[in-house]
Amino acid sequence: MELKGKAAIVTGAGRGAGEGIARVLAREGAQVAVVDRDFAAAQRVAAALASSGAQAVAICADVAKKADAQAMAEQSQAAFGAIDILVNNAGVGGTASFMRDVTEENWDRVMDVNAKGILFCCQAVLPAMTAAGKGKIVNIDSIAGMRMAFFSSVEYTASKHAVTGLTRHLAWELADLRINVNAVCPGGILTPAIESYATPERRAAIVERVVPLGRFCAPTDIGEAVSFLASDRADLITGQLLAVDGGALTGYGEDLRAVLRARVKETQAAAQTG
Repeated sequence: MELKGKAAIVTGAGRGAGEGIARVLAREGAQVAVVDRDFAAAQRVAAALASSGAQAVAICADVAKKADAQAMAEQSQAAFGAIDILVNNAGVGGTASFMRDVTEENWDRVMDVNAKGILFCCQAVLPAMTAAGKGKIVNIDSIAGMRMAFFSSVEYTASKHAVTGLTRHLAWELADLRINVNAVCPGGILTPAIESYATPERRAAIVERVVPLGRFCAPTDIGEAVSFLASDRADLITGQLLAVDGGALTGYGEDLRAVLRARVKETQAAAQTG
């Protein structure tokens, strides 16, 4: 239990990767503030953690709103007396298959949550971490923020490159405060969102083409990487991107082009039948 006695905030923790992260941190002994826009989902996860013996509190917040981020930090500090770890997991995906279809509303929402939300949450926890003389911030980025990704849209890719830039800049800016800032960059994560986006047959085809280790990430795979970066073992690691992608980044090329060509064909077919 290498995080015993540490107080952690995990945003977007009501389901999917965020829930997996919260479960791993709690297993490692951390006190966990489960943050989500969906308060019922946050309460469900917090109750599950508490039933396993962990200390957990549910907090309702929209990280794209600065006042919500500030209230989140204040509630977590009040519950646990400290903020040692911030995991910026909350994020939304794009909806457009192609650049020409991106709307201003969708662009702004993706950027607000995926990029602005990270800044607001980091600002909110900074006083507590500064007072403690140390802290760990882990941003959930994406392999789309390292190159691009077979599951990505232009607004999502742009937002995740913003996360990459935020991670590196904040690592430099906060180093004198002994606050480490790193990012975990997942490939495809097998969550309800992915399951609704692609049929089992399509998921299997994608894995066969672009994931050498043969499967999508599980939410707890992301949690294990976060747990390491949040631990004392990572005290000398900052400004780094850790890909958890089953090796997908090693093989981009013809396989990725095949996936993109398949997407074009699907879109064209849908347009003809619609």
